[in-house]
Amino acid sequence: MIPDRTIEPRPDFPWNVRRATPADLEAILAIQHGSPEAPAWSSPTWKQMLSPEQAGSLLRVCLVAEGDHPASRSRWVLGFCVACWAGEWSELESVATVVSARGRGVGRALCGQVMDWSRERGARVMELEVRASNRAAQALYRSLGFAEQGVRRRYYQDPIEDAVLMSVDLLTAATTRVLT
Repeated sequence: MIPDRTIEPRPDFPWNVRRATPADLEAILAIQHGSPEAPAWSSPTWKQMLSPEQAGSLLRVCLVAEGDHPASRSRWVLGFCVACWAGEWSELESVATVVSARGRGVGRALCGQVMDWSRERGARVMELEVRASNRAAQALYRSLGFAEQGVRRRYYQDPIEDAVLMSVDLLTAATTRVLT
C-alpha cells in the first residue's frame, strides 16, 4: 500500500504523493498532453490502469503528486508516475510533471516511490526506455542509479526517435526514501 505522504523539500512548495484514482484521469491526461516526451496513452488505457481490478501477470501502480494550486485554495495534480511489476522485474513506464513543478523534486519523489513499491514486491531490477533527446530525464534516472544498457533504434513515433534503455539493480540501489 502507498500511504499519502507529505514532502516539503522547499517550504513554499509542499506536496504529497498518493495512489492515483479514476478522479485523477483528466489531470493525468492534461499533464500527458503537455509533455510531448511522455508516452501518449489513450483515455481508455488510462481508465484501465486506474481501475482497482487488474488482471494478468503484471501488477501496475499509478501514483500522483498533488499540491496546493497557486491561484486557488484547491489541490491540483503536479505529476504522475506509472510502473508495472512481474516477479523479479519491474518497469518504469511513464513519469511526467507539469512544467511549473519541474526541477522541484516531484519527478524524483514519484520515481523513488515506484522504485520502493517494486522493491517491496520482490523486484530485483527496474528497467525503462527514454527518448534519446530527453537529457533531463536521463540525468534524473542516472541520479537514481539507472545505467544505460543499450538503444532501441526508431522506437518512438511522432517524431521517430531512438530509445535509450536503462536499468537499475534495486537490491544495490539506495532506497530513495525521499518521503518522510
